[in-house]
This record gives sequence, structure tokens and C-alpha cells, in this order.
Amino acid sequence: MLTSPIYRELKRVYPQAEITLLSSSGIGSVLENNPHIDHYISHSRQESPAKLSYLIRKLRQEEFELIYDAHRSLRSIWIVWNLSGFGLFKSPQVWSINKRSWKRSLLIRFKINFLKNSPSQREHLLRPLQDRTKMELKNHTELFPDNDAVLTVKEFMEEKKLMPNRFIAIGASASYPLKCWPMQNFHVLISDLIANRWPVVLVGGANEKENTQLEKEYRGEIHNTAGKLSPLESAELLKNARLVVTNDTSVSHLAEAVSTPVIVLFGSTVKEFGYAPFLEESQIVETKEVLNCRPCSRDGRGKCLNPNYLSCLTNITPQSVMTLIPESENKYTVLYED
Repeated sequence: MLTSPIYRELKRVYPQAEITLLSSSGIGSVLENNPHIDHYISHSRQESPAKLSYLIRKLRQEEFELIYDAHRSLRSIWIVWNLSGFGLFKSPQVWSINKRSWKRSLLIRFKINFLKNSPSQREHLLRPLQDRTKMELKNHTELFPDNDAVLTVKEFMEEKKLMPNRFIAIGASASYPLKCWPMQNFHVLISDLIANRWPVVLVGGANEKENTQLEKEYRGEIHNTAGKLSPLESAELLKNARLVVTNDTSVSHLAEAVSTPVIVLFGSTVKEFGYAPFLEESQIVETKEVLNCRPCSRDGRGKCLNPNYLSCLTNITPQSVMTLIPESENKYTVLYED
């Protein structure tokens, strides 16, 4: 979803352009209904060499004038090379991002920081276009849930007696453990939210053990939507939340793309990587302790080598997060009913 500014700004700079999005199956679904994208092509990440070759042949038939590689993965590089004749063809033009991988590696491995005052990932993704126009580009993200998603969320909220802007959404999981705030901290935070008359909704993907565990512990007191809603349905739900508290994951990006502020818990990762929240009301919460081991991971993968396991996250107390939560405006004395 961080690529969403690209399509909007391309159409601003080139109003007559026809944009085709090539993305991996499932991942691009969050960008459905985008009025700035004219065509969608999805392909499997696990495709065989034969299927990849077939995809390249089909793409070649489209005779694109410009390729905007916003991913810069081995697969996307291979596709771009084949479509551009390994850089020898005059057309299509190729615009590619600089992933800044070596700068991240230096910061992680040697704590040499060349990313100070570095632009956000949203700005970075727009850089190939910004370098070619005098127009000042806008880098805010956006999503477009369709009418079915809006109706699904409306029915869910009516069933659970949730009011717009009157509940807190929690993203308790993450793809990798080094990004996960301890479960006991989420437990204390949720208990405090309930005590302060805030309804709580869990958001996330399918098969996330953290959400399953919290749902069991708070049976009937919180609502778990993890894995039950599509990405755009989740975005529509988050649009109705007052605030989202989450690990450093896509949940924060979903929320901000629909203008809902977030409190993001940063541990093994740091804002210099470019994924900090951008809304004025959003906030980053991270340890105040100087840790020589931090950052230790690009995305939460790996092992924590600190003798005090996950000190970067355990040092963030539920009480410190709770001080950032606004007072509930919910006037009901009974928040949850069977």
C-alpha cells in the first residue's frame, strides 16, 4: 500500500497515462478499486521458470512505454531486464528505486548511520518520478474499499454495537518475533482499555497465535477480526476506529491510508528505515534506553542477542502506551452484550 502514491502522482504528472499494475497474487488485492490504476496483472511468487517466461512474453506484447520498478527484487529485475533488452532497448524506459539496502545493512551490522534525515519510504518510492518533474508530489497513502467492504464492516459494527470513532483497534501480531511487543504487555493494555470504557477490536491476518490467545483470554469482552476480513475490509474497519495500537507492521500502514492515527511500537527496527507513521496525530513508541544492539533486523527476522531478551520492546510499558490513549467518549455503561 506504500506504493499507492505512485499511481496517483503518475496520473497527476501524466493525465493521459494508462497504468498497469503487476503484483504478486494476493498482495496487490489491497490496491483494488484504485481509480488511478487501469489494469491489474497478478502472478504467483512460486511460479516456475516456464510460467515466468510466459508472463514475460505476455508483458512484452503490451508494448509498455515505461516500466516503474518499485520493488527491485530479483524477480522484478529479471522481468525488467527481459522487457528492456537488458537495458539496450530505447523503449520501454525503466525507472527503478534505490532500495538503500547497503545503508540498512551498515546500520544493522556496524551501527553506521547513513540514513539520518533520510526521506520516508513513501517519498523514496516516488523519487524516480520526482526527479523528472518540477511538480511537488504528494506522498500520503490511500486505499479504496468498495461498497461491499463498507457494507460488511457496517453490519459487523452494528452486530457488535460498535460506534464510529469510539473503539480502539489492536494489531498484536507480526510476521516475525523480533517485532512483537510481549503478550503480557498487550494483556495489561487491553485490560486498562476495557476498564476505561474503550471497546477493543483485534485486527490482523489468519493463523496469528497472538490474536487467537487474546480472544480466548478475553472471551466475549473483545472482538477478533484477524483473518476474517479482507485487507480492504480491514482498512474500512480501521477507518472507523478512533486509534490503532500496533507493532511495526502493515496494520499501521493500513490505518494511516484511511486517515486513522496510530501508535506504533518500534523494537528491533527503527524509523530510519523509512516506515515511521506520517499522520500528525500518530506516534512512535520506542525504548528510551540506549541499546547498542538496536536495530538488529530489517523486518523482525533473526535472533535477539541481547542478554535481556527483546529489551527494546520489554522496556516499553503498557502504562506508557496508555498515557497516549485519549479519554473514551463512549457514554454506554455496558460496552459488550451477548
